[in-house]
Amino acid sequence: MTTILEPPAPERPRTGQILPPIGLWWPMLERPLQREVLENPNAPLRYVVVRRILELCELDDQPVPRLGVRLSENERAYLAGWTHSVDWD
Repeated sequence: MTTILEPPAPERPRTGQILPPIGLWWPMLERPLQREVLENPNAPLRYVVVRRILELCELDDQPVPRLGVRLSENERAYLAGWTHSVDWD
């Protein structure tokens, strides 16, 4: 059992994680791509979505893996909070 005084358990490191912090790119990501991510936040992100995220954060010189880029548990929690706080159609 976790209490409020205990720090959260660290996430296991993910290999190949290249995404910048979600708070930087999510607000700038185009609505159709946001909808795609929200349809299944547990699914791997498509190459074009990852490429766009890197472009938005001016990190487009980084190589993008073709498969396997997924949102972390914290990133999915950010999206859950975001959808509740924003007037989402």
